[in-house]
Amino acid sequence: MNSPFDLTVMMYHYVRDPGDAAEAGSGIPGMSVKTFESQLDELSRQHTFVTWLDVRVALHEGKSLPSSACLLTFDDGVLDHYLNVFRVLHKRKLSGLFFVMDRSESDGFILAHKIHFLLAKIGLPGLRDAIWEKLNPSQRGRFAQAEKKYQVKYPPPSLDGGVNLLKAVLQRDLAAEVNTILSELFAIHIGSENEMARNYYLNTQQIEEMVSGGMHVGGHSRNHPWFDFIDVEARTTEIESSAHWVQQFEPGPWAFAYPYGGLSDDAPDLLRGHGFIAAFTTQTKIRHTNPFFIGRLDGEEIAQDGLAYA
Repeated sequence: MNSPFDLTVMMYHYVRDPGDAAEAGSGIPGMSVKTFESQLDELSRQHTFVTWLDVRVALHEGKSLPSSACLLTFDDGVLDHYLNVFRVLHKRKLSGLFFVMDRSESDGFILAHKIHFLLAKIGLPGLRDAIWEKLNPSQRGRFAQAEKKYQVKYPPPSLDGGVNLLKAVLQRDLAAEVNTILSELFAIHIGSENEMARNYYLNTQQIEEMVSGGMHVGGHSRNHPWFDFIDVEARTTEIESSAHWVQQFEPGPWAFAYPYGGLSDDAPDLLRGHGFIAAFTTQTKIRHTNPFFIGRLDGEEIAQDGLAYA
């Protein structure tokens, strides 16, 4: 499909209720299961749900999608998707596309998820102060410089209280330095990172059950970096890892979701060369001109802000 096409793609991350097995006492909030089901009800009134296979055939063979087509996607491969999402979709005879990282049980958490746990446990000021305390003078200078840079995008006072500003600094400019620091803080304030990670991400058996139940999987890198903040060699390695991982669950060509929505101009060629036929961003779009930059609507933001679906 080389011409522009319309497709409403929904994006979800955490779908959990306080105290359920997915939330597991972490304090990390998410979209409630009831809200998720209500959103599916509303979407079903306005759209025709399609599967990843429908989209893949449309892209590969140039076939048209149904009018008001809607694809459901889920990022990061967290346990919520097996315990809550899969149950709901299977009951409704719907299919979702799950972007799962190439993680082994000994890998621990990606940087972003360490941040989620620590924010829930010690709060934003506590986390910032704890990290600052462990940085050397040179790193503190880079931290302050990065904060100043990202304040242009996240000016104070921000609606999120400064969370996205801190995340930008940690996930981008200081990712290498703070990754180990975050693991140290995790051990101090929460517990065993590896043990908790094993019960946080989907395992092979759960993914296989989901695929057998009509779900589909796509690539989402190995370490979840910003693609616009790493070099081409690192991007290639991340994409190769995803291709190697996803092929064990279903045949290609596959879909990919950019970690954090970070984009790079060379990504389409790299992805195409490793068996991917489409890639999804976090940009809010329903009309798409490039199958490697397909936009999505954030289901949680819609639920919070009451935005229109289409």
